[in-house]
Amino acid sequence: MKKITVVMFALLLAGNALSADAPKTAGLRISAWYWLNSVEKQQWEKDFKSAAETGFTDMLLCWGLDSAAVSFQKENTRWALSLCQKFGMRAYLLIWHPSHNSLPRRAEFQQVDSNGNLLFTFNLFNRQWRSTQWKEYLQTIAGAYKDHPGLAGYLLDDTFGPGPVGSFEGDKTKVQGEFVSYSPYDHEQFRQRLRKQYQTIPKLEKSWGIEVGSWEKIEPPKEITEKNQPAWNDWCEARSQWYREWGEDTVKFIREVDPSPDHEVYLEDGQYVLGLETHKSKNSFRPVTVKDTLGLQFGVVASVFDAVCGYTAFRWEIPDALAKAVNRTRETLKFTREVAGKEKKIIYTFWVGDLDTDKPLPLKYPDAQQIIAVTQTALELGIRHVDCYAYRVGDWRADNAEWLVRRPGPNLDYVLTKPMPGRYLCDRPDLLKDLGVQLRQLKAKYQ
Repeated sequence: MKKITVVMFALLLAGNALSADAPKTAGLRISAWYWLNSVEKQQWEKDFKSAAETGFTDMLLCWGLDSAAVSFQKENTRWALSLCQKFGMRAYLLIWHPSHNSLPRRAEFQQVDSNGNLLFTFNLFNRQWRSTQWKEYLQTIAGAYKDHPGLAGYLLDDTFGPGPVGSFEGDKTKVQGEFVSYSPYDHEQFRQRLRKQYQTIPKLEKSWGIEVGSWEKIEPPKEITEKNQPAWNDWCEARSQWYREWGEDTVKFIREVDPSPDHEVYLEDGQYVLGLETHKSKNSFRPVTVKDTLGLQFGVVASVFDAVCGYTAFRWEIPDALAKAVNRTRETLKFTREVAGKEKKIIYTFWVGDLDTDKPLPLKYPDAQQIIAVTQTALELGIRHVDCYAYRVGDWRADNAEWLVRRPGPNLDYVLTKPMPGRYLCDRPDLLKDLGVQLRQLKAKYQ
């Protein structure tokens, strides 16, 4: 405890020195995540009042285990928006999670991995899916909430997760492939792209350094070797541009119904999307990153969204926890800014619960000073919107049977998820009280 306190105090002093002459941050926003179906709706008003009194300006409202519920739980969702507005807050609506959604699946529109497994996620690259189911879904949501004065924007969560094999829980009898996307649709789109890029087979063969014979015989590579680097680079670049096309369509579909720039379209996923992490692969002669596994170059797709995030989570009771949290915050924001560009809005999300969700209760950390130290670090780096995970959430861990019965469903009296008591802000009143005092001081300094 003493070591953590000393480190925290030193970091705060350093932060004060760095930011003494820093300009005030205009429009400072502090938000927190909230699973609507993790508690009875009679509790919402009390929770939102408490959040506003603590100093939160916005909430991120979610339907746990089923992001698609926002498209049919309209009455409850609008009431939640009204309650946020009642207490001077606005709210983002979580509209997308790649596997935690009940949208009907069709095999031709699902993602396929390099082992040929059908994944429980949609193929974002499929233009036919985007122009039909995806467009209708997004525009249903935008039409339902665009007129509500409590709406702050639309959130896409854990956006690039490839998802499990076959079902919500995943088929444990199958080995998941390391790379995506390998559906027949992806194969054909890759061939068409190569035709446009190289025009003739001899030009392609010269670039790749191999014989391919004909366009029809070309397939996306499934391993990385020293000899197939040109082909692999083309495959990564193709998927990167397909992500951008998906992003452009996503924003366009929403804006066709809700053109308000006041309603941000916000792209979010974990820090891994920045491409900083590498790992060894049996399918590669070198370490791989998300550019290899997913074809993801985050800056390319992020450019079309209003706001972006690469969130972080911490273990708060390990030695030097605060120093590590602050350093990781700086690293994450540095690289997010590099890939997203100087003008892009970055929302910095970090966990205000412990990453170890099975840690014995009661939790001692993070305390208010630790949360404020991380928040201040982000503000010193020019961030105007800091986001906390979470005020209240339920248990996202479920097998297939639980997922079917724990989703909110269509009724006004929705189904509750399994709770996670004692782990987030709603169950730590002393922390909220301390946090409220320090947030007011911080907002006075940076507002």
